[in-house]
Amino acid sequence: MSQPPTRHPALLALAAMAAFTLIAWLANTAPGAAIDLHVLTALQSINGTTTPLGPDWLNEAGRDLTALGSISMLVLATALVTGWLLKWGFSQSRPDLLSDATRVFTSSFPSSHAMSSLVTFLALASVLGRQVSKAHTRRYLLIAALLLSLLSGLSRLYLGVHWPSDVLGGWVAGAAWLLLAEWLRQRLASKQRGHSRQ
Repeated sequence: MSQPPTRHPALLALAAMAAFTLIAWLANTAPGAAIDLHVLTALQSINGTTTPLGPDWLNEAGRDLTALGSISMLVLATALVTGWLLKWGFSQSRPDLLSDATRVFTSSFPSSHAMSSLVTFLALASVLGRQVSKAHTRRYLLIAALLLSLLSGLSRLYLGVHWPSDVLGGWVAGAAWLLLAEWLRQRLASKQRGHSRQ
């Protein structure tokens, strides 16, 4: 029931970190800010209000879905700490298109919800995937984890509490964190196999 090892997780982690650095840089440039503003404005009501488009129940569902990421952060505290350290380091302001109901007072980049939901859901899918023998079940777990993370990140945009680059940066930072964790897991497993052969 073992899963095949991820090929080159350290290299993939470095690539994810490079992508994160690029997004972080772009988020602090005029073109990046213009893209962020355009996407976020498109998700707000067109009558000049700062409430998300759509019926009230959809806004409420977005808030409830966002809570899924918050609960998951308790499972993997290191991802939370990493996210907060990154926020502190970048100290980027949040969108000012917010309604009072969704006002948040922490820094914006990267989105902790996007990062922690990706880390939590993919880590759970990985742990559960190691317990099943069928490849299609592992694929289902992976797809479900990615969809939940996608919905959590999109809810942050829908509520207007993050720029698109914040969410993208959170997902990429989460991917880098997971890939580093997988690389460490593989190294430790390899060392344990080496010690058991002696």
